[in-house]
Amino acid sequence: MRKNIVLKNFIINALGILFSRIMGVLRDIILALYLGAGIYSDIFFVALKMPAFFRRIFAEGAFGQAFLPSFLKASKKGAFCLNVLLQFSIIVFLTCVLVSFFAEFFTKIFAFGFSKETIILAAPLVSINFWYLFFIFLVTFLGSLLNYKQNFFITSFSASFFNLFVVIAGFFVTQDKPLEALYYFSYATVLSGLAQLIWHIFALKNTRILKSMYLSIKLKKTKTSLDKFHSTFTHGLLGSSANQISSLLDTTIASFLMAGSISYLYYSNRVFQLPLALFAIALSQVSFPKILRHLKANEEQKALAFMQKAFEYLSMLLILASIVGIILAKEIVEFLFQRGNFNQEDTKITAFLLQAYLLGLLPFGLQKLFSLWLYAKFKQKIAAIIAFKTLFISAFFSIVIILLIKEEAYKSLGIALASSISAFYLLYANIKEFGFKNLWGIFRVKFWLISIVFLSLFALGLFEIKDILIQFLIEIYHFLKVCFNGFF
Repeated sequence: MRKNIVLKNFIINALGILFSRIMGVLRDIILALYLGAGIYSDIFFVALKMPAFFRRIFAEGAFGQAFLPSFLKASKKGAFCLNVLLQFSIIVFLTCVLVSFFAEFFTKIFAFGFSKETIILAAPLVSINFWYLFFIFLVTFLGSLLNYKQNFFITSFSASFFNLFVVIAGFFVTQDKPLEALYYFSYATVLSGLAQLIWHIFALKNTRILKSMYLSIKLKKTKTSLDKFHSTFTHGLLGSSANQISSLLDTTIASFLMAGSISYLYYSNRVFQLPLALFAIALSQVSFPKILRHLKANEEQKALAFMQKAFEYLSMLLILASIVGIILAKEIVEFLFQRGNFNQEDTKITAFLLQAYLLGLLPFGLQKLFSLWLYAKFKQKIAAIIAFKTLFISAFFSIVIILLIKEEAYKSLGIALASSISAFYLLYANIKEFGFKNLWGIFRVKFWLISIVFLSLFALGLFEIKDILIQFLIEIYHFLKVCFNGFF
């Protein structure tokens, strides 16, 4: 029965993420249509990168990794939640105010290669978009409580609000006014954060945990120790910072390359993120509370048995996605983005970057699963060290490969390839901490021999029917063009 619950939660979570990602694809189609792959799209993606950078540090990254384990151990859960919420809300709010007042300075940090004129254009948009962070921190806090209650759909579905609001904004803009479109998309981003917050509040309004927070205030029993949480969060902060600094470095390096490089990286990474989120992130979010409970109860063998199934399912899904994506990269990018201000040359470069990213899909996905073991055992410090080593590997190979590529248009390929190279080290380091003995214990030779045969036949078969699939995509495109003539 419990196995069925885990499977049910994974499917529900995956469906929520799938809907959100489908809306995300539609959002990116709108952005490609109105902004293309040039200076205006680069500005918008930098403006989005800034709240995303801090979001994954304060919200999804260090906070998410530290909150749930500490919450489970807290004796006064209501007081614990209340103190965490107040402390971090104040920090995030003040960060938003700081960025708003010094937007040009922060824009320069995130896109050091931008000219002074481009910085001036981008700064107001950075100031607007950054307030998305404040709402998303609150959403992440409430989402962690929902995950504890085994309710994964609300949070996984809520990301679709961001995509939906940007799509709606697309109805009010035109292709010949890209700067005006940037402001519409930016305000839509902030409003989507508010919508996600309201969505989560309604989902939690009658739960016991909110009532216990209210009682803590009413009875004036708000004192509780956060020392363990702060320690865990600090170590997690280092790891999340390293991951986000790596992403920041990618953007900074790309800002020195030809105009559109940031956009090529964004569009290709967005497609790459679809299978990563749908399979790896969805499964990891469901698995973390399960592994945490087993290890807390000293049931390590049960936790390993769960890891075995998750490892096998996730590996197969990620390999299949990699094969499909690499073989059909050009067709996928062309189908999704090639219209309006996004031309054939943009498609060609973006497709190459997508293939480079997909080389690292399997290690990136699996490391998310194995890293859960570290977080469940409160080894955030080790995770932080691994993340910083990965950062240096990625930065080193980005610069080396860019210098080796002679053609200016394809230099951004070096950043995508370096990302995949660093993913293999990241997986190796997480497996090392998980234990090679444990890995061998969950590794079934018979399963993998059968899988290799199946995957080989699948790849060969996909090559054979590639032309049929392309024709099918063309037919879908023409159908959508008739249905949504304004966008296609």
